Amino acid sequence: MVLLIIRGDSYEKIKNAIADVHRHAKLTILGKPRIMVPEAADEILEHIVGDIKKPCKKACLVRIEENAPRAIDRIRKIHPPAHIVIVSERHEPYFYLLEDLPKMPLLKGYYKSKNLDNSEEDAEDIKS
Repeated sequence: MVLLIIRGDSYEKIKNAIADVHRHAKLTILGKPRIMVPEAADEILEHIVGDIKKPCKKACLVRIEENAPRAIDRIRKIHPPAHIVIVSERHEPYFYLLEDLPKMPLLKGYYKSKNLDNSEEDAEDIKS
């Protein structure tokens, strides 16, 4: 399991990015996305990658089932409308975020699309 911190200018862009992660990157979202304090998201990003160019206005936290290398590879291909930071168990903030996750408010207005059955997924893969 990996955590995604999604940073953006608005919750609409964040919700679109989550939908892209689910639909186009085909990553399995676990539970419901949670609203995160933007300053905390910036601080974690700074801890992971160093300096940040621009602070975010809104942020959210999402759990996904896949491992970090697979998530990085798939997200890199889709170019979502928000900045996504992947936090795995090798990053120090990971366990603190897992602890705080149940305390964070739910991101309202995001609903997972219904899962396609395998035959529809196969047909979609053939088209692309």
